[in-house]
Order: sequence, then structure tokens, then C-alpha cells
Amino acid sequence: MIKFTESKISAHHNYLVNDLLTPGFVVGDPNSSDAFYFWADLVLPGESTPHISARIMDEKGDLLLELNGSQMGENPGKCDYHPLQGGFKIFRRPNEPLLEVLTQNFPRGHMTRIKARLFDEKGDLRVEPLGESIQVHGEAKLVLDAPFTPSAR
Repeated sequence: MIKFTESKISAHHNYLVNDLLTPGFVVGDPNSSDAFYFWADLVLPGESTPHISARIMDEKGDLLLELNGSQMGENPGKCDYHPLQGGFKIFRRPNEPLLEVLTQNFPRGHMTRIKARLFDEKGDLRVEPLGESIQVHGEAKLVLDAPFTPSAR
């Protein structure tokens, strides 16, 4: 028997996750005040810039930085943010990339690729590179049907 995975895609914008297209996804718990999360929200028609929010930890589970709508927030890891054509790159130390987000524009839509190796608050690997995609480990909502709204903390 052939096993296959079905994904839901957007006609406007998608992220490449687990080698599948998805309009948006959430890994971890954005409702927690101190836990890891990585949230790539829907990009609505008329927009082309991805909305990335995250609480990124190191291999020991210590907070490196927070992103709010692709903008740097708290940054105890003293990470460097570099804007790029179609996205941005964040470095943990000089020449040590932590996160890269790049959006390609096509005649009828946009696709964002993410490169990252991310750990949660316990130091467990949650996201890692997989070819041109990222591989998500553990609990995640891999398809968002509407813009995500975290619960009140």
C-alpha cells in the first residue's frame, strides 16, 4: 500500500515545511510566557512579507532571542539581525547562522523557505534543515486555516 501525506496550500503564499507547502504553522507554545515557539503566520493577499514570531532557545534551553512579526524583541543572546532581499538572516555569533527566512516571488504567489536548527526550553531539537525545507519535531500545528491568535497570557 502506498502511503501519502496531504497538505493544504494557499493560492497566495506558502511556507515549505516537512517537504510540503503550508500557508502557516506553529511549533511549540506561543501561549506560554517562557516556552519555545516558532510561529509562521498566514500572509494575506496584498502582502508578501512573512510574519515570523518566535522565542528561540539555545541547546541548553536558555533564551537567545524573541521575534515579533519578523522584528527583533528581547535579545539576551546578543544575536545580529541582517535584512536581506526577500527576508532576513539572524546570526548567533559572527558567521554562525541561527535563522534564515527568504521569500521567493512568483507570478501568482510567494513561497518562504526557512533555514534553522532550533531547540526548545529543555534543549530538545524542534526544527532542523531538511533539503530546501525544515523538518519539525514534536507537537506542532502544521496548517493554519486563519491568522493565528495566541490566547491571553
